[in-house]
Amino acid sequence: MKIERGVNMIDSRCGLHCTGCEWKETNGCGGCIETMGHPFHGECPIAICCQDKGLMHCGECDIIPCAKLYGYSYLDSEHGDKPQGARVEVCRCWAAESGKPAWRNVLLTSAGFEDMDGKQKSNIADCFREMLGKSANDAKVLFIPTTAVNNDAKEMDDWCRRELIHIGILPENITTYDIDGSLYEDDAMTYDVIYFTGGDTGYLLRRIKETGFDIIIKKMVYTNKVYVGVSAGSIIATPNIGNPFDESTAGLCLVNAYLSVHCPENMELRTDLPLPHIPLTDNQALVVTCDGYKVVEG
Repeated sequence: MKIERGVNMIDSRCGLHCTGCEWKETNGCGGCIETMGHPFHGECPIAICCQDKGLMHCGECDIIPCAKLYGYSYLDSEHGDKPQGARVEVCRCWAAESGKPAWRNVLLTSAGFEDMDGKQKSNIADCFREMLGKSANDAKVLFIPTTAVNNDAKEMDDWCRRELIHIGILPENITTYDIDGSLYEDDAMTYDVIYFTGGDTGYLLRRIKETGFDIIIKKMVYTNKVYVGVSAGSIIATPNIGNPFDESTAGLCLVNAYLSVHCPENMELRTDLPLPHIPLTDNQALVVTCDGYKVVEG
């Protein structure tokens, strides 16, 4: 589906353009907005959800994409969006162009802010400071070491904590959360940064979903809290960590692309994926905003 940008193009709740749709003419469909959520095929659960929440479209929702929209936009390889996730991108464009708050503070790294010799990757560190928008000494970090389930990963967990301190975060302002369901949304919103360490990507994603923490994460991101991912913490931000059309491995969809981490330079891009493939070396990071992304060299 082609992405049309522009406020005046808002013609559905989910981002699937009704204008020019062949079904609209042949079935006398008025579209989901005009019919109050009842297009030609019957009640649309996504349109009804938007209306019940008082939203013009899904781009105004603070958990986009929800499970319903994800299913329509990402999972149907035959009849779904082409490219995958297109209607989610449309909704985010609509939200940004209509003056809704733009989120711009997602930093996905392969290996954090420092190299193995402890030398800071200045460009990546500067991106973090710019996103923070305040003195690091005053920032509160929610530190997620849940992926660290073996000795090597636990050692890297300590490394990640040290690099936060080296960048200026005070030790007493770093709170460890093991995704046990004890953190409520109001408490999460008191933090400036949510930082995910590396380790077991599948284990991390399962814990996030089992506890409903994925909803809190999205709400933090969409209110411009800083999201920092290291390795596994970056991969979960993609649409899927496994088979692109497998609902059980669905990611957070903060970036509409697929990542590989710890990659050699000039790694060959994968061509078997329904979205762009971005291989990150340990000296690179991906800066993600509501309207796109860019690779940053350390």
